[in-house]
Amino acid sequence: MDIVPIEIYGVSVDLPLPKPLSMRDPALEEFVQALCDPQIGIGLRPSQVQLINRDWLYQYELTATFFEGNGTLVRNPERLRFSVRNARNWADWQLVHQTMLRVHNLLVLDPKSISNLTMQAQLRFPSMPDRERFLKTLAPGRAIARPCGLGYLRIPDWESEVRVQIEDSNLVPNGVYIGVDTQYQNNQDWESFVGCMPTMFAAAANAYGIGFEPFAGSPAGQES
Repeated sequence: MDIVPIEIYGVSVDLPLPKPLSMRDPALEEFVQALCDPQIGIGLRPSQVQLINRDWLYQYELTATFFEGNGTLVRNPERLRFSVRNARNWADWQLVHQTMLRVHNLLVLDPKSISNLTMQAQLRFPSMPDRERFLKTLAPGRAIARPCGLGYLRIPDWESEVRVQIEDSNLVPNGVYIGVDTQYQNNQDWESFVGCMPTMFAAAANAYGIGFEPFAGSPAGQES
């Protein structure tokens, strides 16, 4: 197995809301106030939140940006989407973890509903030959000009199939991109569930012969 560092990673979730919320509903303003609360929300400044409306009922979009533009939150009457990109180390994951946990806790979700989760990372191999050696393991024959991987996995303790995509990176020298798409039911204990997302991601990579080095600054990285 190739053990390689993660150079850049990102996470996004798409959550269905239990019922449409009109722009005039007081619950929408309460949600924004909670987002701006540093104790229960994510400490947004009012200038980071924008409400774009095309109609006074349901034709609106609430947007927020944070983490110096690398984090976005978009809410419409039916769904909420949250994403973070360009994260790099253990400290970044702590922020992502806390933010994802608080966003989930601010919402009243139907426990039978299903959310979508995407995680992706750019990995750096020691050299270009090392990267090409790995990518060739994904090629079934010599006719493949540009090897890549695509598969659906069953991972222990994860309720849904995990779709995995692997290809050469266009961002990181000697790099490989790996992305996963999956789903989860909204009846979780969020504290433990959000914390297990990196474990699911690592298990998906392991199935293709890739192991992740500990994040820079992580307790595991300091011990090694």
